[in-house]
Amino acid sequence: MRSRLQSKIIALLILVVLAAQLATFAVVHVATERSVSRQLSEELLVGERVWQRFYDNRSSQLLETALVLADDFGFKAAVASGDRATMESALRNQASRIGADAALLLSPDGQWQAGLADSGTPEAQRAAIAPMLADAREQGFALSVIPMAGRLRVMALLPVMAPNQIAWVAIGSDFGDAYAGDFRALTRLDASFVRRESGRLAVYASSLPAPARTSLEALVADDLRPDKSIRQLELGAGQYFVLAESLPGAGDEPVMVLLQGSLDQAMAPYGALKARILLLSGLAALIAVIVAVLVGRGISRPVTRLAEAAQRIQSGDYSQPVAEERGRDEISGLSNAFGLMQRGIAAREERILHQANHDGLTGLPNRSHARDRLEQAIAGPSAERCCAVLMLDLDRFKEINDTLGHGFGDQVLREVAKRLRQAVRPEDMVARLGGDEFMVLMQDVEREHAPRRARALLEHLRLPLDLPSTRINLDCSIGMVLHPDHGADAQTLLRRADIALYDAKQARSGVAVYEPGRDEVHLRQLTLMGDLRQSLVRGQLSLRFQPKVDLATRQVKHAEALLRWRHDDLGAIPPDEFIPLAERSGFVHELTRFVLEQALQQNSLWREQGLDLGVAVNLSAMDLMDADLPDFIQACLRRHRVPPPRLILEVTESALMRDVDYAVRMLHRLRASGLRLAIDDFGTGYSSLAQLKRLPVDELKIDKSFVTQMTEGSDDAVIVRSTIELGHNMGLSVIAEGVENDSSLVLLERYRCDMVQGYLFSAPLEGGALMDWCRNFAGAEA
Repeated sequence: MRSRLQSKIIALLILVVLAAQLATFAVVHVATERSVSRQLSEELLVGERVWQRFYDNRSSQLLETALVLADDFGFKAAVASGDRATMESALRNQASRIGADAALLLSPDGQWQAGLADSGTPEAQRAAIAPMLADAREQGFALSVIPMAGRLRVMALLPVMAPNQIAWVAIGSDFGDAYAGDFRALTRLDASFVRRESGRLAVYASSLPAPARTSLEALVADDLRPDKSIRQLELGAGQYFVLAESLPGAGDEPVMVLLQGSLDQAMAPYGALKARILLLSGLAALIAVIVAVLVGRGISRPVTRLAEAAQRIQSGDYSQPVAEERGRDEISGLSNAFGLMQRGIAAREERILHQANHDGLTGLPNRSHARDRLEQAIAGPSAERCCAVLMLDLDRFKEINDTLGHGFGDQVLREVAKRLRQAVRPEDMVARLGGDEFMVLMQDVEREHAPRRARALLEHLRLPLDLPSTRINLDCSIGMVLHPDHGADAQTLLRRADIALYDAKQARSGVAVYEPGRDEVHLRQLTLMGDLRQSLVRGQLSLRFQPKVDLATRQVKHAEALLRWRHDDLGAIPPDEFIPLAERSGFVHELTRFVLEQALQQNSLWREQGLDLGVAVNLSAMDLMDADLPDFIQACLRRHRVPPPRLILEVTESALMRDVDYAVRMLHRLRASGLRLAIDDFGTGYSSLAQLKRLPVDELKIDKSFVTQMTEGSDDAVIVRSTIELGHNMGLSVIAEGVENDSSLVLLERYRCDMVQGYLFSAPLEGGALMDWCRNFAGAEA
């Protein structure tokens, strides 16, 4: 009997351990393979964005280089005179400055005039660049990836004007093995540049090993399409994840970049882990055999107490410890181990419960725990004293993360948490709700003292923060609500504290106490954000146009398109109210495209009826991030047959300052299309002259806050006059908006302002009414 029981125990323990080890190995293997595949796919998606940045930077550099060469007076003179030696020297010098590999010059009708010798024969260069000419003639420039002299090259093509077109100039750079190798060194991903030729893939350059590259060349072209999907292919003797991305190219066959990640290389580090798991499994099985033999030999201790202890643990009762067994037998060891296990489980449950209720970074209570504490605190405060809930949000914390890194941002959050705990009473609670948002619960405070304590807390947070690497100054906004004055339940208090925080941020007041009725404002904003998306379909949006008058000729030169929204239930909604909501909801792109479409359509009608005006359209900061906007504008201009110079795009100074480098690149793209650009609300965005001179703009618009109350000798007059002189010295036209009285107009004429706009001349009008107004205005001036 004992022998059979012992055998069963031995066999059962061995089977359990082996099954557990095999299951563990299988789970680890499957999980590792899935994790590596998912990580490799994510690396490919990140690599795609990195590649896009590579390509955009190189393309912009080529386009700017070609533009500089096309505008060079000496180069234009050499082209006009047919001085081939000078033309080739200029092409070679300009190409060498940026490391370009190809440069050539074509006549206006596309005939070869000059080029670098390593770009093939003149006829081959002309044939390679020919597909780009159609796009360049249509858009004013072309940027494509084309095969040339057996290599892929990204080429920028621009006209040379003097003032009529006298030639085409093109600058290009190779996509070669070295370029692919640089990309691999940066991202650890291979890159291949291919093109469909006769149903196969022609590989022009690649960082892949030779066997994998040979396998790639053998693929059927239809196996890879630039559809943003990730495919797993066998290349050479290895498995690769492949992502195909199309490159802008002229001609019928697309040019693609293939981003490849080796699955075998990604799995290699885990081979040693699998070997260790197998070794540990073997050792565990060996130990199981030994333990089973020992246990089976000497079962002499009752297991009743262990079973009872197990039942207590199952029910969550860890208060009664397991009695220790004296002795060295197996059951004694099991009993003692069971007691240790009970204490360990109790400690782990305590830690898990703490982690579930606290923030891992700062150790503060998290959102759910803070809500529970708030519900407990508002159970019954006295009538004289109440609870105060403070919602805090750090200002410009994203800039800290973006500039100094997330590790530094985590240090800031920990120090802020420490400073908050030091600034409140022991009975008060500080919690981190997420990100850079904190909550302070002040219990049992007097109503009149709560705002003062909130401001004291704000001043404490504003003290310089000394960190190991640097010293920074912090600022934050605080929204405060009181219980029961501003709400009877936790959900209402938290929502209204968040509304007060938003008010504090908007007003930059530091501390804001919830004002009764703000819920209705918040609900109105939510309603407007929802209805704004339906406003286009319902036909509630329309345009009004306000004329801009040239002070020198007293003629109307431009009209600014202004969007108006008449809600079916709420009536007219001011632009200052719904435009910020559109930006917050991400709907501003659709609004901007609607305004562009309607404004250019109206401009076309004016031109048909003999009124030739420029039309100005405002762009938001988010519009500058829209990479497809230049193409959409060009399509609108062609659709309505409006010359590009008749469209003026106005961008606020503050929007430009959000990301100057990206804004400059976008403005150069728009400027290259022939559009006019203006800085709107100039003087309110804190831009420097160094930044201003980088912007390819034609006009400055002085903000109406400086013009409306301007009087002789005032500070506003000094600012306006200085801005006009600055604009003229930089070769820019200056427009003053908000002209509402004759005294302001007299001063603007004295300061030689170019154009004015405001209610002194006309309120914003519908398209037809503006045409009648312009004709009457011209007649009155005559």
